[in-house]
Amino acid sequence: MHRLTRLPARFPANSKYVLESRGPWVRRYLEFPDGRTVELTPRKAATCHCAEIAAAAEMPPAAKRRKRSVGAAA
Repeated sequence: MHRLTRLPARFPANSKYVLESRGPWVRRYLEFPDGRTVELTPRKAATCHCAEIAAAAEMPPAAKRRKRSVGAAA
């Protein structure tokens, strides 16, 4: 795998940017149509807390508002 100090300003059509997760790290590289690959520096993977945030945002069933009937006073 080649390692460049600077990336080209333009890439050929059908070039690929590849991400591979390896535990806490993400391996990144470019893959060109002719089969060449250029390794980019690995980066630490960001952890997603989306499920925890969504669970905390949900209200328990007893706390949900009930629909009012059409003739009910406010």
